[in-house]
Amino acid sequence: MNKNNQNSSRPALSNYVFRPEFSSLLILIVMFTITAILQENFFTLKSIVRNINAFAPLILLAMGAAVVIISGGIDLSAGSALSLFTCVLTTVMKKSDPITGVYAILVTLAVAILVGVVNGFGIGYLRIPPVIVTFATSYIWLGIGLFLRPTPGGESVEWFRIFYNPGMIEGIHPYIKQFGRVIPPALILILAACLIWFIVSKTRIGRHIYAVGSNSESAYASGINTAKVQMQACIINSIFIFLAALFFVGQNQSGDARMGDPLTLRAIASAIVGGVAISGGKGSVYFALVGALILNFVNKIIFFADISTAYQTLVSGLIVIIAIAAPVAYTLYSKE
Repeated sequence: MNKNNQNSSRPALSNYVFRPEFSSLLILIVMFTITAILQENFFTLKSIVRNINAFAPLILLAMGAAVVIISGGIDLSAGSALSLFTCVLTTVMKKSDPITGVYAILVTLAVAILVGVVNGFGIGYLRIPPVIVTFATSYIWLGIGLFLRPTPGGESVEWFRIFYNPGMIEGIHPYIKQFGRVIPPALILILAACLIWFIVSKTRIGRHIYAVGSNSESAYASGINTAKVQMQACIINSIFIFLAALFFVGQNQSGDARMGDPLTLRAIASAIVGGVAISGGKGSVYFALVGALILNFVNKIIFFADISTAYQTLVSGLIVIIAIAAPVAYTLYSKE
């Protein structure tokens, strides 16, 4: 009797303990606690705003990477696309003409959708492996970025700082400045990304993304246009990258054809650490945010603990391994 009770209770407990999301949350709590101990002013408003600004780009890219991975693909061109978008923004904008900021947003959004279409067309319609498609397009986006901006620079209208810090804009209303100090624009961009995915996840597109990622052949047999769904996933990813580009240009007031390179693999790693299955079809886009927070906290811990930055990659790699091993351990445990 007791043995049967143990066997019946163990799967219920393991359903929570061995889920990738549980291990991600556990790691996040540990990282958060260590950072709070090491950083004396961690809970001050100024420090919180700085952390949100520092974490936002990776969070946005990780959420986009999660969408593509869930659909059964992967994006190795995210960093190059981010760089390209900053170059387009700072090429279209003219500092002397504020209205060009609006034109730049519209043009860059169109470019972002085009980037998603190109990646999605190669993956979905041409049926080229996602790694090959996005690895190739990463060089295309880099080449276009270098053509537009051979060296970091360009122009940005003054009001574009609203995507980073409204307080830096001359003549802006004091209430807007105060609002920007309490609710940083980076947080608004993250919430915008969450809202976009919330809406998408409630539609057929969201359900189809999971279905195609789980089993594309079965999804196709059930009448789902798998190629179209993969393209839609790539477009959503590009829109999230576009939001990150707005933040970077608002912060730096310039574009750079290579500034996004380090974020590509970190975005993929963040999604995996957040519990998104690299095989596709499983995971939460929201938990990719958790994965991005974990990797960002790793950097802060290394900095405040005065540890050599050479260990940053090592620690990040170990965390990724732990995150991947959790669902495998659950599978083996549940078969016993």
